Amino acid sequence: MTNSLWKIVAPKKQVGDKTIRFWNQILLIGALYAAYEYTSSLASGSTATARHNALDEVSIERSLHFFFEQHLQAFFIRHAVWVIKLSDLYYVTVHFALPVVVIVLLLVKYPERYIRWRNTMVLLNLFALVVFIVFPVMPPRLLPSVFHFVDTQKVFGGAGHFDATLMKDAGNQYAAMPSLHFAWALWCTLAIVPAVRNRVVKVLLLAHPVITAFVVFVTANHFWLDVLMGGVDFYISYFISGGRRIELWRVREPLPLTDAQVAG
Repeated sequence: MTNSLWKIVAPKKQVGDKTIRFWNQILLIGALYAAYEYTSSLASGSTATARHNALDEVSIERSLHFFFEQHLQAFFIRHAVWVIKLSDLYYVTVHFALPVVVIVLLLVKYPERYIRWRNTMVLLNLFALVVFIVFPVMPPRLLPSVFHFVDTQKVFGGAGHFDATLMKDAGNQYAAMPSLHFAWALWCTLAIVPAVRNRVVKVLLLAHPVITAFVVFVTANHFWLDVLMGGVDFYISYFISGGRRIELWRVREPLPLTDAQVAG
């Protein structure tokens, strides 16, 4: 009876010679969250630096003749504000919910994939936290009005009072570089898509990073340079975790022929 209760209270998974303990994973998540909150406290005094770094990004994008984020946002504000509202909702819901779903699926259903992808997630967050401290970047929505970016969460919303409050009070306001939204989106897709059998779910998962990139542009939360560096952050973390090849669509092995098929 005691052993059965302990298995419920402290579940674990065995993968080869490694034991994955549920509460250890919870403690790890808690430590990452505490570290993120710590960067938030440091960011409170770096407004001028964060603005300066953001303006440097604008200068780089303009020098490359690829500063499109404000024009993209303005187009949808003028012609399809419902897209803005859906994007606001996507930004504050899917970004947080999908990683939880994926990590639970990995742990419960695909434990052989869990350790590498957990390590990738931990590393990409740690690398990002270091950058947030040494190179704070203001998101486009907080730049001076001369740039004509709109804080869509505040002006239009998507989840009512919740998303405006979340953007105002939660997390580091100057954590635009690298884009953890995009890094997490890549992680969610690539961690689980090879193991998923349903083709519709596969397509939706593959679309997730593309949708996320569009969402962070149109809501003025990131520049494309932030998204690019989010991708670099992900791939470095995956490589260090032992990943060498990215699987997008695992090909199933054909079933062996039956005796009747061989005879025929």
